[in-house]
Amino acid sequence: MSNEQLDGIDPATYAPYTDPRDYITSWTDKIWIARGLGHLRDHYAPEVKVHTAYGETYGFNHVMLNSIQRMSAFHNRGGGHDDVVWEQRGSNGFISSHRVLNNAVHNGYWTYGPPTGKQWVNRGTAHCLVRDGKVVEEWVMRDEFAVLQDLGLDPFEIAAQLARSSPVLGLSVDTQTSGAFAGTFPDPVRIGMSGERPHRHDDECRMVAEMFELVWNGRYLDEVKNYCADTIAIQSVRLRRAMGISHYQNDLIDLLAAFPDGKVEIRDFSTHYSPDLGLRVAAIWLLRGSYCGVPAYGPVNRAPVAILGSSHFEFRRGKIIREWRMFDEIAIIAQILKMNGS
Repeated sequence: MSNEQLDGIDPATYAPYTDPRDYITSWTDKIWIARGLGHLRDHYAPEVKVHTAYGETYGFNHVMLNSIQRMSAFHNRGGGHDDVVWEQRGSNGFISSHRVLNNAVHNGYWTYGPPTGKQWVNRGTAHCLVRDGKVVEEWVMRDEFAVLQDLGLDPFEIAAQLARSSPVLGLSVDTQTSGAFAGTFPDPVRIGMSGERPHRHDDECRMVAEMFELVWNGRYLDEVKNYCADTIAIQSVRLRRAMGISHYQNDLIDLLAAFPDGKVEIRDFSTHYSPDLGLRVAAIWLLRGSYCGVPAYGPVNRAPVAILGSSHFEFRRGKIIREWRMFDEIAIIAQILKMNGS
């Protein structure tokens, strides 16, 4: 880690840990591996806001209530810290985009029903804004389709339940007014959901923003080669993996084909350079469109859909060599079924 990235940050912001990455990984293990749920109080502000693809909750009590239920359902929940892309936010804060590979056995009751005894694996990203040592706001994205796939459960049946009323959050799916979707950020390279960014790796952030506008929104998929290395590798939802320009293009085409009128906007950036992993750029994005294309998620009904997603980009010699793309397909299906009154 370069000392430059800690310059100007009050050490009390991540104390008693050595740096923001240690802050995120150590307390995550303390809570989920050592089962010290009470330590959530040490790291979440009383008024914390948590945003997901299904809605948002306010206050620490919701964090504790949801966590104890998840721990009951998945007693041996573990996971690996894939990466923490953290960046300063003023002298008393930082934003961290924490990518995790989760695994567990479904051996307790959960919102998906009684225990199946089956093991599941998925990826998730938690984008946390920390102020004065406490998480004050969090944006969470999980690949829930991968979980249901492993458990042998019908994703459409579960999504229909969530469309009626999410048992996790106790909120109906509302993609138009949820705080995860509200607001606009004309220049997220400078100011995004987490606040004003330091002037660090702006060129790479603008490169990613340009790629989203040109390739995603403009549909100039032939331009991928100008942003990505020939050996670009992407890991996406349902643990899909692809390598090479054409396969990278196909993965994006498949996403956009279901929502051919969709437009994406970047809502936040964070960047981090370390000697071992090089430069990484984390982007939180929002894709809005209607389900008017290919029937990838059941019968087409032109339902309005908002997809909250994250991408971690790894750079080498000025080009993207890897992307980890995360969003929740069950939330997509829930929005589509809600249009049908399911």
